[in-house]
Amino acid sequence: MGLFSPGTCRVPLTAGQVDMEHNGGITDEDVAEGYILSCCSKPLGDVVVDY
Repeated sequence: MGLFSPGTCRVPLTAGQVDMEHNGGITDEDVAEGYILSCCSKPLGDVVVDY
């Protein structure tokens, strides 16, 4: 298992909804701007993210 920095899986969610369970790595401001942590998110249907 490798080491990574918190928030490295942060991506903008451009369409759809996810259930994101996280313990940090993303700020409330990031979430308000539409970012999610892809490694901590469960899609609630079809989603589109931008890399």
